[in-house]
Amino acid sequence: MTDARAHLDRTATAFQDSAVLLTANHLGLTGALCRGPRTARDLAADLDLDPRATEVLLLALAGQGVAEQPKPGLFAIAPAYLPYLDPDGEQSLRSILDHNHHLLQRWARLADVVRTGEPVPRPSGEDGRRDPAELRAFICGMKDISRRSSVEVADALPGLGDCRHLLDLGGGPGTAAITFCRRWPTLRAVVMDLPEVVPIAGEEIAAAGLEDRITTLAGDYHTDPLRAGDAPLYDAVYVANIIHSLSPDETRDVLGKAVRSLADGGLIVVKDFYLEDSRTEPAFGARFSVNMLVGTAGGKSYTWRETEDLLRELGLGGLQRHRVATHSGLVTGRKGSA
Repeated sequence: MTDARAHLDRTATAFQDSAVLLTANHLGLTGALCRGPRTARDLAADLDLDPRATEVLLLALAGQGVAEQPKPGLFAIAPAYLPYLDPDGEQSLRSILDHNHHLLQRWARLADVVRTGEPVPRPSGEDGRRDPAELRAFICGMKDISRRSSVEVADALPGLGDCRHLLDLGGGPGTAAITFCRRWPTLRAVVMDLPEVVPIAGEEIAAAGLEDRITTLAGDYHTDPLRAGDAPLYDAVYVANIIHSLSPDETRDVLGKAVRSLADGGLIVVKDFYLEDSRTEPAFGARFSVNMLVGTAGGKSYTWRETEDLLRELGLGGLQRHRVATHSGLVTGRKGSA
């Protein structure tokens, strides 16, 4: 039986632990400590921070167990956390943590959002576009969480290996396309995303040595074609963590374009944080709908059934469900199999 009082106490103060970790990461404290033990005063001098405030924050981080004190006055990252907090590590979560730091600012205005029904405006640069630092944290954060989940998707869908030409729609840093092309040497892929995003994908593709098999396509999937010129229809379209940012009408339009870009018999894969019909389970998905409430005009977490019904309306058949990663699922279907 749940202890209601204890549950309320934990929930009401959980943001404090989040704020300590996310602030330490955002300010570069955790990254600096990954290189070895430091005093709060030295770190404050290097990072242009207040010494007293830095020490208070580090003591709280140590209280969480994320940092430790090898001896009084010295701070270091606890060994178990090093792989994830090292900015240069292969398992680094630095960018997704920084993305969550930005989210925290928006969640703090949830009451205003519920009063007005309008999302919190995003910070923008001089050209009116999304703030470049926030954008990079978001896109590289998608790489942080997609490394493992893309492998699980590949494991769940061995049929992707029979495809020759895949579109990674709204593919961000291209992590999925890179993972799939590494798994299947005959696969070629296109990563489509906004013009300010595709340079980041290009960096990742070049670092993976896959420029000969993965190309980028700059565009807006709401308004632009999903293929370049007279490029052939795709054998598969991968739509990962996109529909939760869209209203139902937008989701129908974007998935409709994806289906039209598929060859007959082609496979569509829609990955997202799916809810059961109650829309309260799993709790992560219900909570993620709040994240979409503060950040988008019409986004939400969709149910498995909503997505399957929409794909049937669009003429797909052979629908299947797959559970992958900690919170995600896949709905797949084939064109012309209705």
